[in-house]
Amino acid sequence: MLRPFIFLFLSILPLILPAQVIGYVDSVEVHRTDTIYFEFGSDVLDEAAISAVNVLVTDRPGELELYLEGHTDAVGSGQANDDLARRRSERTLASVLAAGWPETAVEIRHFGENRLAIRSKGKERLNRRVLLRSGMPRRYARFRGQITSTDGTPIPGGAIARSRYLKDTVRADDQGYYELILPLEMGVRLDIYAKGHFFKSQMLVLSEGKPTPPLVTKLSPAVVGSKMDVEDLYFVGNQTNLLLESAPTLPRLLQFMQTSPELRIELSGHVNNPSEPQGPGTWSYNLAINRARVIYDYLIKFGIPKERLTFKGYSNWEMVNPKPKNAVDMRANRRVEIRVLETRELGARN
Repeated sequence: MLRPFIFLFLSILPLILPAQVIGYVDSVEVHRTDTIYFEFGSDVLDEAAISAVNVLVTDRPGELELYLEGHTDAVGSGQANDDLARRRSERTLASVLAAGWPETAVEIRHFGENRLAIRSKGKERLNRRVLLRSGMPRRYARFRGQITSTDGTPIPGGAIARSRYLKDTVRADDQGYYELILPLEMGVRLDIYAKGHFFKSQMLVLSEGKPTPPLVTKLSPAVVGSKMDVEDLYFVGNQTNLLLESAPTLPRLLQFMQTSPELRIELSGHVNNPSEPQGPGTWSYNLAINRARVIYDYLIKFGIPKERLTFKGYSNWEMVNPKPKNAVDMRANRRVEIRVLETRELGARN
């Protein structure tokens, strides 16, 4: 017997918790989606369809479930198309099982002509299909957070949630509140933004039934003269190459610049060299400049106007750890900071 498997949201159970988890949702964490197509009036899988099924079955990490749904075009009677869609689903199921997918991890459905991919009454190949989705059933939480300035004033902004198969972006309302559907028992990175403020990133793991302390993200105003040490934006020792784990920080910095178009900033490069101050012309001084230039070039490449950016090297003059004791201390010195130079709309005149 085929075990029931639900792809769409099933239920939302309201909870009263002293936290941000305001309900739970049953869904599936999608691994891949494939579509196979059929000749007019046929339920026979051609070579391309069989090949796609074999690839799908081969790519089954863990204990994934499979959801099949059969469709037709709108030519013919509704009953005939329902029967044809059912046969297409069943023939696809047989191919999937023959390729090695376990029968207990599949659900099939058929919709006939009721869910056309192309709205047409005629013969449309893209409507003659079986859709295959593989994924892991997972429990999700409806999560609510709030964004405020450092003085506690609510501010509208946005949040971006990322995990292995998740990337979701939401806006906060005028009171700074936002909601996200987040997987349980899995690390999720939240990047929080608001216009005229520095951004923050943090990891969050939610567990069902365990209270979560209220998550209020306080963002520092990006005023003239303020600066931000960008978390996780570090370089390989003696190089201008970012550490591999620092690469995902670049899109966060780009999002910050896009969120606050009124800001003009300096990218400030630093090195790890616990010795006498190294001035202009020295290797450390040039390395600091070139590290800042790397970030500058990235932002320019992705559309930030040059008028909003400048870069400068600070050599070893402002190490956060003047006497580093370990690799972590040294890595923290090899960084690029943001310094706010102006806060006005580009093109504005005094």
